[in-house]
Amino acid sequence: MQQKIDSGLVLRLRKDDIPAYEELFNRYSSRLYHFAKGYIGSHSIAEEIVQDAFLKIWEKRKEIKAEESFKSYLFTITFNLVRKHFLKKSREEKYKQLFAEEFLLLQDDEAEKVIYDELMFLLDQIIDKLPERRREIFIYGRKDELSISEIADKLNISSKTVKNQLSEAIKFIREELKKRNNPGTVLFYFLFVK
Repeated sequence: MQQKIDSGLVLRLRKDDIPAYEELFNRYSSRLYHFAKGYIGSHSIAEEIVQDAFLKIWEKRKEIKAEESFKSYLFTITFNLVRKHFLKKSREEKYKQLFAEEFLLLQDDEAEKVIYDELMFLLDQIIDKLPERRREIFIYGRKDELSISEIADKLNISSKTVKNQLSEAIKFIREELKKRNNPGTVLFYFLFVK
């Protein structure tokens, strides 16, 4: 019965029927959220994954086959998004660790005592001071490793705006680190300035 209802909704969805899309969202979003949160543990990231999964459904609506299980298709997309999240997190941690070690090798004895976690905490505090949109662009660009054009598309703004906002963010962070006379400046360049 569920498969039959889903098939009917998918047929409508393929014709750009927004109420059908909303109905599929209402039927599955809660289950997807619990599925994603079971893996990730984070409420906000699980919600983002659900939103991304349904965004993909809308983008691929013409390709979805009504005769196949929509539920399986949707959960496969969600599982792949969860996996992508963990791969990105793992890559980011390796990246940070590599350059933290490099940073400590470059510094004198006193700076070697600086704890990596404290540096990252300091950088996070400074990043949190950025205006909301600038902070969002900076995180997409430097932490999520999105290109300028990908950020522009995601936020529906021009590439020039993205470049300007990234430049202003880097300038602000550099100045804040200088104020603190913190050796984390070197780590900042390694981690965030490309």
